[in-house]
Amino acid sequence: MKENQSIKQFVYNKIKEAILTRKLPPGKQLVEHTISRNLNVSRTPIRNAIDMLDSDGLIEIIPNRGAFVINPSIDEILQAYHLRKELEIMAVGMSINNLQKEDFIQMEGFIKEENEALHKKDVIKYLEANQNFHMAITKKCGNRFLIEFVDKLISRTSVYLILFDVFFEVNAPQAYGYKEHLEIIQLLKQKKNKDVENYLSKHFNNAIKSLDVQTEYKDLDSIF
Repeated sequence: MKENQSIKQFVYNKIKEAILTRKLPPGKQLVEHTISRNLNVSRTPIRNAIDMLDSDGLIEIIPNRGAFVINPSIDEILQAYHLRKELEIMAVGMSINNLQKEDFIQMEGFIKEENEALHKKDVIKYLEANQNFHMAITKKCGNRFLIEFVDKLISRTSVYLILFDVFFEVNAPQAYGYKEHLEIIQLLKQKKNKDVENYLSKHFNNAIKSLDVQTEYKDLDSIF
């Protein structure tokens, strides 16, 4: 642990990494005394780190039961993706005439980063590039509330991708997302609003189909 890194931040980073790298499964309870023993830290920074993870949407704190890695139901996942799809389609309609050449260059850069991250199975960099791509379009809509809501929904659905997307598995099928993003750019350049809307719907449907809840995980004692 670096000298300038607080114990709370250290614990937060270790648990977050375990969740993001799928070493902790959805629904897994975070047991304080186990984490304390494995990381050789007291309970207080663990509780503070858990509060931070709760704010990130990575865990859920259930009164009188404890903290658990988020384990959304299929209905919750579908609701989040459906609302995100509707809001992003709305944002595209408001943004399409505001996009300039430099915006497309920036988006193409994000797609390149996304593709590289997929090949390296780097989930963190992939999700960052993916969010940057979608937000590059949304930010041109001119509505700060819509921008805020879309950003939050992308962060939440990113958690679902982290936990369940089969494309980060060793024997995963060929990734599709970055190719669809290239097609979205072409439709945006041609200002084909209706075609972009239809393609975004297809894009989100494919994202949902890629989710898999059958992944195997390690026990908490072997994580840290």
